[in-house]
Amino acid sequence: MPRHAAVIACGLSLSAALAASALPTWDALPESARWELQMLGVTDAARLAQARALVTNRLVRLALVGEGGLSRKVLLPHLYRGCTMVYRTGGDSGRGAHDTGQIAVILDLLGALGVRVHLTSYQPADDFAQVAAAFAAAGEEADLVVTYHSFWGEKVTLITDAMASRPDAVFLAPYGEVGEPRTSTSMQAHSYKPWDPHGSLPNLFTCTPLARKSDGSVLIPSHRDAADTEIINFIAPSYHASGPGGTCPSVGVVAAVAAYACAAAPHPLTREALVARLRQSVTVDEAALTSAPPFTAAHMAKLRASLATLQEPDAGHPRKVDLPGVMSLSRLVQALNL
Repeated sequence: MPRHAAVIACGLSLSAALAASALPTWDALPESARWELQMLGVTDAARLAQARALVTNRLVRLALVGEGGLSRKVLLPHLYRGCTMVYRTGGDSGRGAHDTGQIAVILDLLGALGVRVHLTSYQPADDFAQVAAAFAAAGEEADLVVTYHSFWGEKVTLITDAMASRPDAVFLAPYGEVGEPRTSTSMQAHSYKPWDPHGSLPNLFTCTPLARKSDGSVLIPSHRDAADTEIINFIAPSYHASGPGGTCPSVGVVAAVAAYACAAAPHPLTREALVARLRQSVTVDEAALTSAPPFTAAHMAKLRASLATLQEPDAGHPRKVDLPGVMSLSRLVQALNL
């Protein structure tokens, strides 16, 4: 019987091998990170400097639980100086697999903001018990746990029970509606619903993108019966999402904002305080969202209509969005400056 995921350590710790140089200038940022920062309200060099000035020396603990492969070799150029990385289960995939690309989204944004992270990778076997053990172990040692899978199946409660057993960690996942099977059998069906606090997990949140290659609308799920129990918690601007679907890249943007909140707060945040800050940052900042192509005022009208439909649907259809807005880093910075 395999050892518990929490005690399988590959010993592959890594310190970012980047020179202790100054942070990159606004113009030197990767195009994707700069676009996402603009959409988040950090629209120029001055606002970036303001955000960076609040960052403490705190190391944010970030964990990945997934089965998409993670390569430290590929991620090395994305690791901001002072960041570290360790494998708990699984090893270096040696290639730019799915999860590697998604984690790079987080690291590029955090490198732009000057936030240091300790990244822990769990790549468990395709077995619900081992996946659940990995989530429990990740939630024990990390502030933020990201995953890019839905883990459909009747045994999914093994995973959600593991998350419930680690109430101090925030778990982030992509909104996963892709057709059958019904979302009631997916991990995401248990994500936080403020109108149903006893029927959902207060530390599990789903993310979907306001995609760069979209008409400004949010992913509108197909209308289903009561078995469709998944909702959207956070909407984040995504350079990498290919359209209103393709929800994985939005997790990286939300995770980066959450990690920034942890690093910039004057004192360490409890899970409740972190979630409150993230929820308070949600708005429709039209000036920010139209500060770079392709979005215009017409796209913002489409966005507002889409949000209204998802939050207050026609009779007989379930509410599908938690908050009527898009995540804003500038709003978070303003709150921290008060």
